[in-house]
Amino acid sequence: MPFPQKSAMVMAGILVVVYGAYFAWMGWWQATTPVEDIPFQPLMILIVIPLVILAVAGQVILALFAPGDANARDERDREIERRSGQPAGYILAVTVFGGIVLAMFEVDLFYIANALLLGWVIAQVIEYLLTVEFYRRGVGA
Repeated sequence: MPFPQKSAMVMAGILVVVYGAYFAWMGWWQATTPVEDIPFQPLMILIVIPLVILAVAGQVILALFAPGDANARDERDREIERRSGQPAGYILAVTVFGGIVLAMFEVDLFYIANALLLGWVIAQVIEYLLTVEFYRRGVGA
């Protein structure tokens, strides 16, 4: 299995676990507290810490088991990166537009910020899953 494929699998898993916990926590909090009383901004910042730690640890572990593959990239890798990034870019664009619409309707900042964050997470996970699938199918070969 190519290094970028393993890396994408690790990153997709990390994003799902870390932000799954964040959004579950926000959902629980929202169900028990008015949104204007939820201090979500510090949590949005703090959730990056475990994300970075897990991402770095995951990449280091992958590189330790395949040191020669960690930096090797060829035309196939670039083609897969391009093809998996394109749908993710569309998802992100729709999300940003949705965030603008929410802001125009003066929706509470809690919803705007979390909608944008969720859109980014979904776009990244889709990009990683497409990367895994394209390597599995041999796209770009």
